[in-house]
Amino acid sequence: MDIHNSHSGLPSTKWPSVCRYEAFLSFRGGDVRGGFVEFLYEGLADSGIIAFIDRCGIEIGEHIMPKILQVIGHTQICIPIFSRDFASSRSCLKEVEKMVECDRTIMPIFYDVSPSVVGEQKESYQQSFRDHEGKGVPLTTINNWKKALQIVSRRRGWELEKCQDRQRELINEVVSTVRRLLRKDDLYVTAHLVGMDQPVQEVMRKLGVGYENGEVIRGQTVKGKRVVEISGLPGIGKSTLATVVYNKIHHLFEGKSFLKEVEQTRLLSLQEDLVGGLQKRAYTFKSPAEGTQFIKYKFGDLRVLIILDDVSDFKQVNSLAGDLSWFGPGSRIIVISRRNNLVDDCNLVPMTSTSSSTVNSCDDIVIEKYELKQMNGDHAFQLFCSFLREKPLKKEFSSLACEIILAAGKIPLVIEVVGSILRGKDIKFWKEALDRLNREPYTKEVKRILKRRYEDLDKNAQEIFLDISCFFVGKDKTIPSYMWEACKYDPYRGIDELHDSSLVKTRENNKLWMNNQLKVLGRDIVKEENPSVPFKRSRLWNQEDVEPVLNERKDWQDVAVEALSATFDKPHLFPKRRFFCDFSKLRYLKMNHAIVKAYKQSAKSSREDFFLRRLKWLEWQGCNDISSLLALDMSKLIVLDLSGNTSTNWQCWKQIMKRAKNLKVLILRDCRWLTKSPFSHAPVNLERLNLERCSTLPTYVVRSISKLRNLVSLNIKFCSFVQELPEDIGSLESLQTLSLRNCRSLWKLPDSIGNLKKLQVMDLSSTIVDEIPSSVKDLQNLKELKMARTHIREFPGGIKNLESLEEIDFSGCRNLRGECNITGLSSLRVLLLEYTDISRLIVTDRQSYNPQNLKLDGDVPISIIGTTQGHGIGSTDVRLDHSSRLTDITSASCQLIFVQ
Repeated sequence: MDIHNSHSGLPSTKWPSVCRYEAFLSFRGGDVRGGFVEFLYEGLADSGIIAFIDRCGIEIGEHIMPKILQVIGHTQICIPIFSRDFASSRSCLKEVEKMVECDRTIMPIFYDVSPSVVGEQKESYQQSFRDHEGKGVPLTTINNWKKALQIVSRRRGWELEKCQDRQRELINEVVSTVRRLLRKDDLYVTAHLVGMDQPVQEVMRKLGVGYENGEVIRGQTVKGKRVVEISGLPGIGKSTLATVVYNKIHHLFEGKSFLKEVEQTRLLSLQEDLVGGLQKRAYTFKSPAEGTQFIKYKFGDLRVLIILDDVSDFKQVNSLAGDLSWFGPGSRIIVISRRNNLVDDCNLVPMTSTSSSTVNSCDDIVIEKYELKQMNGDHAFQLFCSFLREKPLKKEFSSLACEIILAAGKIPLVIEVVGSILRGKDIKFWKEALDRLNREPYTKEVKRILKRRYEDLDKNAQEIFLDISCFFVGKDKTIPSYMWEACKYDPYRGIDELHDSSLVKTRENNKLWMNNQLKVLGRDIVKEENPSVPFKRSRLWNQEDVEPVLNERKDWQDVAVEALSATFDKPHLFPKRRFFCDFSKLRYLKMNHAIVKAYKQSAKSSREDFFLRRLKWLEWQGCNDISSLLALDMSKLIVLDLSGNTSTNWQCWKQIMKRAKNLKVLILRDCRWLTKSPFSHAPVNLERLNLERCSTLPTYVVRSISKLRNLVSLNIKFCSFVQELPEDIGSLESLQTLSLRNCRSLWKLPDSIGNLKKLQVMDLSSTIVDEIPSSVKDLQNLKELKMARTHIREFPGGIKNLESLEEIDFSGCRNLRGECNITGLSSLRVLLLEYTDISRLIVTDRQSYNPQNLKLDGDVPISIIGTTQGHGIGSTDVRLDHSSRLTDITSASCQLIFVQ
C-alpha cells in the first residue's frame, strides 16, 4: 500500500490499534486509488466483509508500517492489486513479503500488468528494483521482495484485461470468492452428518455443476436452466442434502434463496422472503398478485439459485418460481418433496425425454429427478452410535443395534429418535424397543413410529407438543410457558419430557425447534380430530380452514377450537359478534390483518356481554383500534401482544389494563402511536414488559416504572425517550433482564441499580453511558453484561468480583483503555474486547480454561497471576497469538485456551 498518499484531506475516523479484519487490500495509491480500489472496498463492505484500507485503518500520527504489517499477520485473506508502478513502492513490496511470510490466503489482482511482468520483474518492475538498489536498499531485501513477487504471481488470481465487463465483472467475482472462502452465506448443517458424499455428487451432476473430490470446480460458469426434484421418505434427509448442496454451490449464483416449509407458510411471506434473499434487502407486498408480478419481471437477467423445501403440490411453486423464463441464464431451482412426480406438473413443454430428465431444447431447460435412498448399514450404525454418545458400543449391544437400525428403515430421523431414547438404558429396554419397531415397521411411514412416541407422553405434554407444532416452532419458549402454566399443563415438566423423547429441542436464544416431520405429525393429529369439519378441531392455523369458519354464519353449538391463528395476506373485516361469540373455548388467539368493528359498550353492560371468557393469550398485530378489546372478557388474560398496532386512540387503555388484572406478559413492540404510559396502568402482577421501538412515548413515562414490583424482564430497546432511569428502579426486586440497547439518549444509571439483586442480564449496548455505578458490585446474580459501543472509559472495578458473571461484551468501546482485570470472575466464559484500546489482560491460573471465547485487538499482553511450579505466588506474562485458530498459551502449570 502506498503510504505516501494515504492521508489526504480530513483525518479519518479513529480505529483501534488492530482489528480482526477479514480481507487486506494492498495497492499503489497513485495508480488505482479513487476508482477501482474504492469500488472494490465498497463492494466488500456492502457484502458484509470487513476489509482493511489505509484511509480507514490508520490514525494520523500512528506508526504506519508496523501497523500495516501487524494487520496482515492477523487477516485471513490478502488481495494485492498489481499495477504498473506497484513495485516502485517499498511499502507495497513489504506488504507482499509479509503476506508470503505469514502464509496468508493470497488472491492477486493484475490490474494493468500481466502475471509474468510481476513474477519475472520485467518492464516497469525491473526499473523499480534498479531504483531501489540505487537508493541503498540492501540486496538481500531486494531478493526477498523479488522472491515474494514470484510466489504470489503463481497464485490463481484475476487479470482485469480478460474480464469482458472489466471492473464491474472483476469486482463482483472477487467479492463472491471472498464470501465463499469466508463461508458467509452458509446455512446450518447438523453435526451428525453421515453418508452424504454420494448423494451430493449425484445431485451436483443433475444440477450440471462440475464437482470433484468433494469440492465444486473453481472458475466454472453454470449454463442453461435446470429444475431438480429431490424426493424420498419423510425424515430420510432431503432437506439436509439440499442444505449441503446449497453451501457448496451458492457462490456460483448472483442471487440465492432457501425457502423452508413452503407447504405450511403463507404465500405472501414466501414471496417476501424469496425477493429479500435474492436482493439482500427486505421487501413488503400488498398482495400475492403484486409479489408474483414483481418476481416475474425483476430477475430476468439474474442467475439465481432457489431451493423450495417441503412442497406437496407444484401449484405452491407457481407464484414463486413457476416459470424459469422469469430468471436469467444459469439459474437453478431445487424442489424438495415427498412425492417423486412433483415436477411433472412444471410449466414446460418437453421436446425430448430421457429416463430421468426432460429437456426443452428451445430454452435449454432441463428437468431432473433424484430420489434419496436409505443409508447403507455402516453409515446408519455410525449415526446411531453418535446419538448414543458411547464409543465403542459394548459387545452385547452391537447386534441389537444392527437389528434396531434395520427395523428403523435406516431413516436418519427415526435413528435419531430411537438412539436418543436408548441412551443410557439397559439391554431389556433395547429389546423392548426392537420389538416395538418390528410391530410398527417403517414401511408404514415414520409417522407411526413418531406417533407412538407422542402417545407415550403425559396428557399435558401432548397438549404442549400440539401447541408447539401448530404455533410455536422457532419461538422463545418463555412466553408460551405462561399460558401453559395458566392452563395447568405443567410446562417445565412437559418440555423436559419432550426433550427427553427427542420430539422437541431448545436451540439458541431459548427457541423451540422440532424436525419438520414432527411438526407435520402434530398438525396431522389435530386434523384427525375431525377431518371434514375444521371448527370441531382443537386448533386452527391454516388460512384455508380459518377463513370459512369466520365468514360462514351457522348456529354452531359445539365449536371445539381452543387455539386459533387468524393471519391473512390482506386485511379482513369481521363484525365483532361473528368473530368472537362462537369461540367460547378459545384460550389462544393470534390475529394479523384482522379488522374487527370497534365495540361500543353501553352503560348497562355487564360481564355477561363479554366474549372469550377463557382467553389467556391475545396477539393482535396491526390492530387499528384497541377499543375492540373492550368486547372481551380479559379477566383470565395472561399474555397480551399488540405489536405494530396502528391505533391512534389510547383513551381506553386504562380501562383495558384494569380488566386484564391477571396479565403477566405485555408486548407493545413497534407501537409508534403509543402516547399513554403503559407503566402507570399496567397490573402489578405484570412480569414481562416489551416496549421496543415505541419511539413516541414522552420522556416522563419511565418515572412510574417502579410500580411494577413483580417485573422479571423489561425491554425498552430503541426507545429515544429514555434518558436516565429513576433512582427508585432498585424496588424492582424481581427484575432479571434489563434491555436498554440502542436507547441512544441514555447517559447514566442510578446508584440504586445495585439493589436489583436478582438481575442476570443487563444490556446497555449502543447507549451513551460512560460509566456504571460502583453499586454493581452487589449484582451477585449477574450473568451477562453487554456494553458494546458505549462511551465507557475504563474497565469497571465494580464487576471484578462478580462470581456469577459469564459474559462481558465491551466490543466497539473505543474510549476503553488501561488494564482489564478479570481475576475475580471465576465463571467468566466469554470476553469480547474487540475495537478497544485495552493494554493488558490480567487473569489467574485458576482460570485455566476460561474464558472459552476471547476476542481482543492487537498484541495484547496477558498477565497470569497465581501459583507457578515450585515458585510460589507470582505472575507471568504471555501474549495472545492471533492466528484465527484455536490457540494454546502455556506458562508453567497454567494454560489458557482462546477461541477466535
